[in-house]
Order: sequence, then structure tokens, then C-alpha cells
Amino acid sequence: MKRVIRRGIFETNSSSTHSITLCSKEDYDKWNREELLLNDEKFITRDKAIDKLKNNEYFNKYNPNFDFSNEEEVNEALKDNGYETSNEYFDDEELEIFEDTYTTKNGETIIAFGKYGTDN
Repeated sequence: MKRVIRRGIFETNSSSTHSITLCSKEDYDKWNREELLLNDEKFITRDKAIDKLKNNEYFNKYNPNFDFSNEEEVNEALKDNGYETSNEYFDDEELEIFEDTYTTKNGETIIAFGKYGTDN
């Protein structure tokens, strides 16, 4: 077996899932108020997420007449394309979730959250 070391990567060869995201309390609170969405462990405003969707060639190819004025359809399209509110992120029946708070020596509050478990 060849051993490969990749910096900044956590992975296992099992069927388990591990996800951790670290952010400021300010961003976490904005996410909980749905002022931000989470995508690929990065926060983004709803407007920027919609702009990305509007400019997504693949999305437009398969949804040529998509109505961006229909809020319910936009919410579903955002979710389907990986943009999640905190409620959508934590609404996971298959994986365990965690959330923890840490205050740095400088008084900054950091939130750590994620999911873990097996995918079977």
C-alpha cells in the first residue's frame, strides 16, 4: 500500500463521514438568521448565490425558463445546488451533528460545527 500525505486534508478509507466548519460567531449568527447560506463549507449571501445560479451554464442548460422571481422555486434550486440555510444543514436524519463554541485569548468567539457518522 502506497502512503500519500496531503497537507490540509482529513480523510479516512472507511465509509464514515466527517465534516467540520469553523467560523466567527458573527457569521454563524447571520447564517442562523438566513442572511448567509453555506456552500462547500463557505458562507455566501443569498444574492450572490442567486447570481452564481443565474450564471451557471449547467443549471441554465437544464432549466432554460427558470423563474427567478418565484421565491419558493429559487429556494429549492439553491438547496438542490448545495446552498443551505442552517435549518437545512442541520436537518439530517442520517448523520449526527455537533456544534461547539470557543473563545480565543483575544476574546473572539469561534463556532465549530459539523456532521459525522456512517453512510449506510
